Amino acid sequence: MRGSHVGLSPNLWRRQYGNWTEAELKPLEATAYLLAEHINRIAEDPDFATRVITEALSRAEAG
Repeated sequence: MRGSHVGLSPNLWRRQYGNWTEAELKPLEATAYLLAEHINRIAEDPDFATRVITEALSRAEAG
């Protein structure tokens, strides 16, 4: 990713620096996958992270 923390939210960051580049997407996907796996292990539920994200997206679309 470009630069370091500048105090911007992810949306403001993207507005300032543009869409994710191809070079940024693979590491971002890998990080998201590893984080979800870690959360699932902590929760002792293999689908916990998926449910949390799905529920959050559903609430965001409804609101």
